[in-house]
Amino acid sequence: MVARLVPHHVACIFARAAAFALLLAGLLVAPRALEAQVRPLNPMGWSTFERPGGVFVMGSAFLAGQRISLAGAEGHLYEFGVFEVTWSYERIAIRIGGTLLRVFDERKIYAEPVTDTRPPDGSSRTGAGAIEVSTLIWLTPPAAPVAVAFRFGTRLPTTDNREGLGRDQADFFTTIGVRRRAGPWDLSVEGGAGINGTRDPAHEQIDPILFVGAARYDAGQVDPFLEFTGQHDPRSDRDRRGNENLGEVRLGVVIGSQRWLKVSLARGWTSTSPDLGITAQFGTRFGG
Repeated sequence: MVARLVPHHVACIFARAAAFALLLAGLLVAPRALEAQVRPLNPMGWSTFERPGGVFVMGSAFLAGQRISLAGAEGHLYEFGVFEVTWSYERIAIRIGGTLLRVFDERKIYAEPVTDTRPPDGSSRTGAGAIEVSTLIWLTPPAAPVAVAFRFGTRLPTTDNREGLGRDQADFFTTIGVRRRAGPWDLSVEGGAGINGTRDPAHEQIDPILFVGAARYDAGQVDPFLEFTGQHDPRSDRDRRGNENLGEVRLGVVIGSQRWLKVSLARGWTSTSPDLGITAQFGTRFGG
């Protein structure tokens, strides 16, 4: 009987979550400068489902050796107000995240800018960062030894191509994640696909493969973790400007529980990912 009821239950959850996510996306597309994402997806964040209520995270990041490919420039990217707000209820979570301000300091020119992008002139480039709206659905019972969850969402487009910090295109993504708790270890992997718009009239869409993995060790109040995340376009033998293959490895610690500090170092393994990134974020739970 349970087996017959689960598909209908999951379908109802999916329909309600999809409608809510589309409503939030519509509200957020009000006119403001939004930038397409230059970094790959973050892990799903399985702790979201551990208790009902909300999670709020805010911080900043510094990325050295970051390429802004539409401008054909490489330098330091500063991100201020890197935030994430998640609200979960039973097996559904809604998440809104992004970056309030990006400042790019040019250090090197490696290519001509694409059409309609401001040529490098030694000055900094500024703009709002990526805004992402997503829905997470936990598909397995809470007591299952292996958890499975589904995530889908959109990255909202920019309204200004001139700065070159992003594309004036909307992206869609979806992933399936699997999580295993083994003693103090929390292990997870995700895989999925994206539908990304491009700035190339001859190729208006790409469909990259998305991949994410994470390992966290519960050591009490100071938990070390390792993450990797990236995207790869299997149908092209070269990077398309603004839609390059991305890949990062991140190593860090989470200090605290109800309120916490998360600090991580990132190293990119593709030409468009940062040589070195440092991120610090404060988080807290509320409601529930």
